[in-house]
Amino acid sequence: MQVQAVSVGEAVPRPYFDAVIQSCFDSAVNLRLQDADRLVTVLVSDHYDLPQGIRIAPSTAPIQDLIVGQSATGRGYILSFESSPLTIDLRKASIWKCRVSQLHADFRWHAAASAWSTAWRLLNARQQGENAEVVASDLLEEGSGSILSRKLSAAVVELISAAARFDVETSSVAAERVIGLGGGVTPSGDDILVGFLAGMWSTAGGDERRLSYVHQLGDPLMLMAAGTTEISRTYLLHAVQGQFSSSLSSLARAIATGDHVAGPAEEAFRVGHSSGMDSVTGLLLGLAVWSPEIVAQLVPLS
Repeated sequence: MQVQAVSVGEAVPRPYFDAVIQSCFDSAVNLRLQDADRLVTVLVSDHYDLPQGIRIAPSTAPIQDLIVGQSATGRGYILSFESSPLTIDLRKASIWKCRVSQLHADFRWHAAASAWSTAWRLLNARQQGENAEVVASDLLEEGSGSILSRKLSAAVVELISAAARFDVETSSVAAERVIGLGGGVTPSGDDILVGFLAGMWSTAGGDERRLSYVHQLGDPLMLMAAGTTEISRTYLLHAVQGQFSSSLSSLARAIATGDHVAGPAEEAFRVGHSSGMDSVTGLLLGLAVWSPEIVAQLVPLS
C-alpha cells in the first residue's frame, strides 16, 4: 500500500537513507538513521510539521502495524519498511522549513510586547488548570510549585541571566542542570531548552553578538544531550540549528508580528502530554532574554 507524504521537513535526508524503527506511537513512528545520531519521524497529522518529519494525512495512515526493530529504507524518494506492504511516496511532498531565525522579534513594538504578555497569561492559566508539574511563573520564584519546578527554578533563572550577558560558559553550566530533568520521552528540562533556543533564534535577527552566542552555546548543549533520551537529542540537534516544530514556530511568529496568539498558543499547548506547554515556557523565556521591555513584566506576571 503506497501513501503520499503531504510534507517533508528540510532535515529529512533524501533521496537515500537506511534506518531502523526506534519507537512507535499512535500518531508517530521514529526512525533511527543508520549513519547519523538522529531520528526521522513519520507523523500522522493534518497540520503538524517537524524539521525531521515526514507527514502523512490521517486518512491514509496505516502505521499501527509497524514495530520497533523493523528496518526502513529510503530509495528514490520512496520510503519502505521491512515485512510491510506500506510505502510512503515523498516525491510530490512539499518541503517544510522553519523560519524563526527570520522573525527579528522586537518587543519595543507595543503589539509584540502585548502578544507576549497574552501568551504568558494563557500559558500559566493552562498549566495551573491542568495541575502541570511545571508552571512557568513558578520557575521565576524560588521554592514555588512542584518538586520538578523547584529543581528547575534556580538553573532556569541562571540561564536567563547568563544569556542576557552573553555568558556562554555560565549558560552551559545552567543548561547542564536542566537537561534531562523530568520524565517521558522528552523530559521537561529538554523541552524548556528547545523552546528557549526558539525564543533566542526569534529575537537574534541580524545582531552578530546574539547570533554568535546562540551558535557558541550549541556545541556544549549537544555534548550534554548525549545524557538524555534519543528523541530529545534529535529535537535539541535541530534546535541549535534554528529548526523547530510548526506549532512552536507559529506561536513565535504570532508573538513577533503582534498577531492574535490564542489559536497558535492552544495548538502549541496540545503537543504531547506536557511537552507543548514546557516548550512554550522555554519559548517565552527565551524571547524575553534580550528584551528589557519583557523582562520587566516577568516579576509582576509571576
